[in-house]
Amino acid sequence: MTTVVANVSINLSGSGDTAGIVYDNYSILAQDGSRIAFRYTLNGAPVMDVTVTGSFNVTSYNVSGRITSVSATLPNGNPLMSFSNADISFYSIYSLGYALTTQNILSGSDQIFGSSYADTLYGYNGNDYISGGGGDDLISGGYGVDTIDGGDGVDTVISSQSYAPNKLMSYGGQSAIIDRLNGSDLIRNVEYIRFSDRTVSASSATAFDAMSYLAANRDLAAAFGTNGTAAFYHYVQNGHLENRSTSFDAASYLAANRDLAAAFGTNTAAATEHYIVFGRSEGRSTTFNAMSYIAANPDLIQAFGTDTTAAALHYARSGRLEGRTTTFNAAAYLARNPDVQRALGSTEAAAANHYILFGYREGRSTAPLTTTGRAAPMLEPDTMSGTLAVMS
Repeated sequence: MTTVVANVSINLSGSGDTAGIVYDNYSILAQDGSRIAFRYTLNGAPVMDVTVTGSFNVTSYNVSGRITSVSATLPNGNPLMSFSNADISFYSIYSLGYALTTQNILSGSDQIFGSSYADTLYGYNGNDYISGGGGDDLISGGYGVDTIDGGDGVDTVISSQSYAPNKLMSYGGQSAIIDRLNGSDLIRNVEYIRFSDRTVSASSATAFDAMSYLAANRDLAAAFGTNGTAAFYHYVQNGHLENRSTSFDAASYLAANRDLAAAFGTNTAAATEHYIVFGRSEGRSTTFNAMSYIAANPDLIQAFGTDTTAAALHYARSGRLEGRTTTFNAAAYLARNPDVQRALGSTEAAAANHYILFGYREGRSTAPLTTTGRAAPMLEPDTMSGTLAVMS
């Protein structure tokens, strides 16, 4: 793990000199088994000294070995920047130049500390920690799951993917760039994210519902309890790659458990936390057939349409106390309306949905057929209503 510390504005993008020093020549000042020292000059005047330490095999015609640190100073000794804790091998004097490129030095999981000035900081590969320090920094984590702290100033993080709302999420004062291809980044103290197609404010991040994520994933609820930060980190690092659900139907959970509805009313946050802590281990139901509830109560059709969340909360709040039925007789509706059955099949969900959207308004019957009397008038067998044509 290489550690980078900057004392001046630095550029780790690989474009231009890292420390911003202009030079036109260099020479070797000293070399032995543990150190190689270079002096860089401009028009013959010294502008920078670079010392490479490690373990080297030096001969009269070649040098090879392993680099552990690189430091750059002004000729007067004032530090510019340093790379430490490195582990870089090179096998000839010709490969030393590549070994000392920022891309190669920072090819692992590294720690990068920018200066108090405007820096361009790149992590390249590995799971990096990058701190911008002061100044208006431009930061790219590269490949891997990186942690980025912009620090002071107006900082921008680069993401090579195109923007979508679910690619920028936030929880508990921290944000994350969700990237399935290059690795996701945890970010804080960052003002902007530069996607490939636009730049957006970090404040526009979509709020991550950590409690719903925990409730939707029983193994995570067992592992983390109600630790929302742990849930957020799990989603950023693994959950999105595993295509885990992030939604929990707390309204249905309340409607399906009358004691919880009595205790919590329509407080979905309390219901979600209850499921995480108690409900999952108690084997409580989380399902409520809200479409059937709506279809069975014509006034709710007018009030809610197909809004199942509103319907479930209505039942939790008042429907259960009013003794309302939650059962829509889909079989009777289909039997009374064979054209609906031909068009949509025999599923209860399809029948309830059709009745809410069309059947109720069209005055279609939901009464069961009797075994002694004739059925109520139905549509002609070969007639297909306009509403069915729309739905098919």
